[in-house]
Amino acid sequence: MPKNKEVQPKRGVEVHADLYNRVVKQTKIRSLRLLENRFEIKPEALVHSSEEWKKSVDFKIIDVSVKDPGGLYGIVEFALICKEARRHVLSCRSKYLVHYTVDGGCDVEAGETFIDRVGRIAVYPYFRSTVASLTSEAGITMPPLPVISMAPRSLDSAASLRSESS
Repeated sequence: MPKNKEVQPKRGVEVHADLYNRVVKQTKIRSLRLLENRFEIKPEALVHSSEEWKKSVDFKIIDVSVKDPGGLYGIVEFALICKEARRHVLSCRSKYLVHYTVDGGCDVEAGETFIDRVGRIAVYPYFRSTVASLTSEAGITMPPLPVISMAPRSLDSAASLRSESS
């Protein structure tokens, strides 16, 4: 896979719902591996309470590839940045390789959408655990990162979910 090729799902390209749902139904996770981790803490982080920090968690897709027969690979990165005022006091970046098998295969667009939605949810608990472990080892008392969910993005989509499940 190419190194540092950042891939974001093409927002203008829509994957047909039937195709995406077929991929979801026919996909099984094979492995999830930590590839890289970078943890950095500034000395002033040890002096001030982590409750005062502004925290942001970002996710990006580095690469997605579809290999025959039915292999779907994604390299994704989560990043936590903690700031006190405007200064970065703590950061943690972790890259993961997530590997799925897709019975019947899939195209790259459906694979990117799958990694963006499902791969994100699969990897995030490992990132939360990494952050909790590293901050604890550094002597920082910090509450766990929040959970993430794939809640509907609008009231209309929530209503359609309810009517589909009825």
